[in-house]
Amino acid sequence: MKETNIKTVVIIGGGFCGMMTAVHLIKKATQPLKIIIINAGYPFGKGVAYSAHTSTYLLNVRAINMSVFPEEKEHFLNWLYPQEKYASIDRSLVANIYAPRKLYGEYLSFVWEETMRSNKLADVTIIDDTASDIIKTGNSYQVHLNNNETIAADFIVLATGNNTPRPITIAQKDFYTSKKYFPNPWMKECITGVQSLKHILIVGNGLTMIDTVLGLLENGFKGTIYTISPNGFNLLPHKYNLLVYNNILEELPQQYTLLNMLTLINRHAKRLVATGIGVHLIIDALRPHVQNIWQSFSLEEKKKFLKKLSPHWNALRHRLPLHIFEQIQNMRVSKRMVAYSGRLITIKEGEDAAVVSFFDNAIQGELVLKADRVINCTGPEADILKCSNPLISKLAANKIILPDDLRLGIAAHPGNGAILNEAGEIDDSFFTIGGNLKGVIWESTAAPELRMQAQSLAETIIQKIEKNEAPGKSKNVVDNNYVE
Repeated sequence: MKETNIKTVVIIGGGFCGMMTAVHLIKKATQPLKIIIINAGYPFGKGVAYSAHTSTYLLNVRAINMSVFPEEKEHFLNWLYPQEKYASIDRSLVANIYAPRKLYGEYLSFVWEETMRSNKLADVTIIDDTASDIIKTGNSYQVHLNNNETIAADFIVLATGNNTPRPITIAQKDFYTSKKYFPNPWMKECITGVQSLKHILIVGNGLTMIDTVLGLLENGFKGTIYTISPNGFNLLPHKYNLLVYNNILEELPQQYTLLNMLTLINRHAKRLVATGIGVHLIIDALRPHVQNIWQSFSLEEKKKFLKKLSPHWNALRHRLPLHIFEQIQNMRVSKRMVAYSGRLITIKEGEDAAVVSFFDNAIQGELVLKADRVINCTGPEADILKCSNPLISKLAANKIILPDDLRLGIAAHPGNGAILNEAGEIDDSFFTIGGNLKGVIWESTAAPELRMQAQSLAETIIQKIEKNEAPGKSKNVVDNNYVE
């Protein structure tokens, strides 16, 4: 085969999604293929999530469900069980632990090394740089890098991961440059150098806040942690991990609407609450169907869900390992951690601490506290028109990519992540994956979705390389046998 016929796939982003897309391309290739992965900032394969700088950051999914391969359910468990820390523990117990994310990063490195050892057809290059622009020229693309190099591509995969949080909402914009303000919670500097500090404010009450608290404790923080968010602290623990409640699936309607789904969920929730069993089992049962349900909702229904119901959904959906939940609750009881429901008003930098005023929903009035450090854990910025990623911002400004209707990510085909142009047409050689698809399919952040997306996307690209140009149908790309 002449080299001119060899297709080039450029993957921008080398975290879980980027690496696993490359893994499946390598495994499924039937002819020579060139794969170029552009990655900078974090170790390849691990990204932000799995290059944790502390061992206290845990997965929020049990080991049995963290295989990177949908068809090999125990792949991660088979790798994990022989590790020194777990080798003397019963395998059935290890299957149900929440392993350290740092250890999971080592597993991802193992997967990549094994894949490369068996690679026969793919020419793989990993470039330590950042893409600055993408320009379409006919049926191909030119990817520009910060080092002024240009790469020609037949296919592009935007696997850019989550953006950093948007700035906290305060009038005093000068505080954004304060040494007391930490805008990116995944930077190691957020949780180090804290032994002498007395008070830390975390803006946000989600899972990232929990990781930050654990990191602060590991690094010797002895003072008080304050947290604030509009809905306060409503995180729940994982319970009844081995229980399955599928009764609700027998009553799923043929056509999904927000009203009939809410009615159905409430009816089954009452039954479970009456028995003392958590409502979260309903959410787990619905998990494999959520993408299809979401796509069936009208735009107005989706907006209503986001405004009124998403905090309740997130509390049930994004849960904590039980022992971590108990640790946090003990901190709250002892007042080492104080969680507020409210909104920031002002933050002014004093001589020795930041002076924070906020509206407290509980007392319906203003409170003031002092903080030696303010950490932004409000969650990634989803609106591509406002995000801090220079490439995404530039592509959005040039309308190479468009925000979805809810501004939760990129407008794309829900089945294979093919990006939509201004005319609403699919660009069947330009794809995205992961969190960029949240607005389109809603559930697009955890292993059950991402491993299926990576496999499906690789299959789509391979089919197109083999001249099967039929567009992929919208489908559910979640593991139907998954139980969190």
